[in-house]
Amino acid sequence: MRLPEGGGPPHWWAEIARGLYRSAVLTGLTWPLPTVCLGAALGGARVVGSWSEHLSAPLAVRALVTVGQVLMVLLWTAMAVWVVHPLTSRPLAEAARARAERWPGVRLDVTYRAVFQVRRMSTGYWWDGQEYHRSEREARRRAKVHARFHDPQLHWDGLWGLVAGVSVLPVAALPLLGLAGGAYLMLTPELIGYGVALTVASLAAAPFAWRVLGPVARRFLGPVPRSWLGRRVKELEAIQADLTQTQAAELERIERDLHDGTQARLLAMGMSVGVAEQLVDTDPAAAKALLAEARTASATALAELRSLVRGINPPVLAERGLVDAVRALALDAPVEVGVHSTVPSRVERPVESAVYFAVAELLANVVKHAGASRATIAFAYARLTLTATVSDDGVGGAAASAGSGLRGIERRMAAFHGRLDIESPAGGPTRITVAVPCALS
Repeated sequence: MRLPEGGGPPHWWAEIARGLYRSAVLTGLTWPLPTVCLGAALGGARVVGSWSEHLSAPLAVRALVTVGQVLMVLLWTAMAVWVVHPLTSRPLAEAARARAERWPGVRLDVTYRAVFQVRRMSTGYWWDGQEYHRSEREARRRAKVHARFHDPQLHWDGLWGLVAGVSVLPVAALPLLGLAGGAYLMLTPELIGYGVALTVASLAAAPFAWRVLGPVARRFLGPVPRSWLGRRVKELEAIQADLTQTQAAELERIERDLHDGTQARLLAMGMSVGVAEQLVDTDPAAAKALLAEARTASATALAELRSLVRGINPPVLAERGLVDAVRALALDAPVEVGVHSTVPSRVERPVESAVYFAVAELLANVVKHAGASRATIAFAYARLTLTATVSDDGVGGAAASAGSGLRGIERRMAAFHGRLDIESPAGGPTRITVAVPCALS
């Protein structure tokens, strides 16, 4: 290590003085919780040790007593931390956060829980965000307690206090302890050399010891990490938003198909039947021709409706299951598609539908973007997981980028705790696997 850029003894002494000052500040900010823990542990050990000081008993009994004493000391230590932590963790963490931003330049933006604005309910009780109270005063008091003492950020600050007590504190206090030890040794004539050496080493370490604050602050002084439940909520919110957009797009497609196709044909058919009614007495031949056209238009409209229904919920999927529905889908594909399956029976209906439309979208991607001449769809079931693998000999380069269809499939599979695995090097081939945990019916 070396001193920051600059030259000459005056600069060195300035850095040493600055380092000693910052080490002293960090020592003052990180000593409370470790000191409380150590004091409670030593005091508790002394008290419980006196209970069995003159105990004369078999080894097994003494071992059991020792275990009980250790548990008692741990309990007292935890109680001491529980009392001190809510009162000291936030101000000490805020002060350490300010130093981290000012000294090593670590910016840490955190948000503490705000006091809930109590509301009077129709029942006459007051709601503090957590529970009901008979009076507004009690509700406000409890709202302040919840905001101050039940804030996840406060508990994360408490963890910082404990971690800093075993990492930042010993390192930052080392130059100060070294100077104190060196001064003590120099008071003894035969130990002056050791005292001078210890003092010089402490002064040399002073510009660097406080820098331990940077890496520890980045890890433990920032906002509280999301819990697994919090991350899962965010994932579900993203999935819900994606599904909402997908459903809206699907409804728009259905409305457009009905408006531009079936509705127009039915309107034309109605007009033809109306004209045929007027001509049936004066020109029967023309009326018969119009009725024949109307019959043809009705058959076309019926075919369009059936095609639309198959896109919403294919009858073959409901009647024959996932594998046969995909085989029917493959028959209409413009490229050669092979379908293979080792699934012994049908899976759950919601999973069938989700996997079917995922495979349908993957097959559509093969046709539109892959430039492939052949594709293969393979179904398998093992370890309570259904997998559908779509492979092609196309150009490759598929990726679940933001806004892509693959990202949408990935999110929809996540709703079933499933996953999407993509192997698509540039130049191909491409192999995309949809895996969903499920049970066989």
